[in-house]
Amino acid sequence: GKQAGLLPSGELVLSMGQDNWAKTQVLEKIAFSHGIQRSVKISVMEHLSEDLISSLKQIPDILMEKRALKIDQKGVMKTMGQLLALRGLINLHLPLSETPEAYWEEPWLEDLYNKISRELDMASRIRTLNRKLDYAHQVVEVLRTELSDRHHTRLELIIIYLTSVEVLF
Repeated sequence: GKQAGLLPSGELVLSMGQDNWAKTQVLEKIAFSHGIQRSVKISVMEHLSEDLISSLKQIPDILMEKRALKIDQKGVMKTMGQLLALRGLINLHLPLSETPEAYWEEPWLEDLYNKISRELDMASRIRTLNRKLDYAHQVVEVLRTELSDRHHTRLELIIIYLTSVEVLF
């Protein structure tokens, strides 16, 4: 209730001195559960982003060593789609960075929910996740640019070849 929160020792105290103790306790448990649920969702997103980033891990090394990239348009577009879908889940479709509307009418519940979120370091985890996805986006953009350059070079060579054939005949 109004006294609920985290003690300096790290213990979570719920429902201290409430008149309507049972209802308050249930509401506090729901707020706590939502906080834990959100933390689990963030953990799943962190795992998915790690998988995506690890699939791109070798790209900077290949570029630094000036080795040929073995990529195709389909693979790059698939990775771009995965990246956009993951970012959409984090920032748009799952309300990971927002307080649920149900708590807006009960400021003490919103406060408890926010305390739980702070204790589980959710805002920082979401920021870190978005920074990692920014990096992955940059790597995918480099791949997309490389494919585009290859395509343009190939088209230019075809034009040169066709022009040469036309001049010879």
